[in-house]
Amino acid sequence: MTVCSDIGISTANKQQQIDNVVGQNFVQLMPGLSVSISSAQDMGAADTKHIFPGDDQYIHINNVLAGKFEATVGNTLLQCECGDFNIGFSGGENFCAYHSNDFSNLEIMIKPEVLNELAGEELSGVDLGKSMSFFVKQSGPSRKVSTCANRIHKLIKDQEANPLLLHSATLDYLYWHLTALKSVDTGSQLPLREKKQLMAARDFLLSDLSCPPTISDVAKVVGLNQCKLKKGFKVLFNNTVYGCFQEERMHKAMNLLKDNNVTETAISLGYSNVSHFSVAFRKQFGVLPKEARLNLAPSIVCG
Repeated sequence: MTVCSDIGISTANKQQQIDNVVGQNFVQLMPGLSVSISSAQDMGAADTKHIFPGDDQYIHINNVLAGKFEATVGNTLLQCECGDFNIGFSGGENFCAYHSNDFSNLEIMIKPEVLNELAGEELSGVDLGKSMSFFVKQSGPSRKVSTCANRIHKLIKDQEANPLLLHSATLDYLYWHLTALKSVDTGSQLPLREKKQLMAARDFLLSDLSCPPTISDVAKVVGLNQCKLKKGFKVLFNNTVYGCFQEERMHKAMNLLKDNNVTETAISLGYSNVSHFSVAFRKQFGVLPKEARLNLAPSIVCG
């Protein structure tokens, strides 16, 4: 993707573009802390380059609920798919972005001093001094982060939801988001070669969601011993090998339930026992697959 250069944007147009990106489902929880759900419709035509103004006031904490998103800020490339999450501060730099037509995103906007008060530098892993500069940290997916994000999504869509519940859910999400990203920082201590092997291991692991490979098979394919493989997954992906497989499998199930009944979905994902599938689905999303199928909305489907 070509890196976009900064362009001149008037103050009025800049604020209008920021408002558009924030989206229609915006809730200010307290001074310096807000939460919103944005969609492809808020960001313009899909699969087209758009340039948006940067923000030098807030730290942005994102979780992709559906679709894909790609952006460049300066020389930094950010690529996100459903379930990925990140934290960043643009330092006022413009960014250019592409998004898919099914893109949906949860965003927390928080001022540095508020983040410091709520989490402190030890948890946030961010230098919250007055001379903050551009940074971005990314990871994904995480079952705990996704569960919290989906809960916030439902509360925002529920016009009669108690504001205290939304505030509480946002703080819960903030904790798990920052905790997960902190483990990514630990992962930066891994040798580059081992990181590449672990990424290849995850790709192989998720290549066929109807048939989980054994840990021994995965280790042999990428040339890691089983001990390093299991420890590496915990460090780099904040999950076990099987946990990573199961998260992706359940997100695929959510997508399949749009057009298939529960039995068809279970069978396509390799389950011979539908009740076992239902238990796994409920553990992931907090609802049974038959309930999800009845209430499924495109904005919360993860493909």
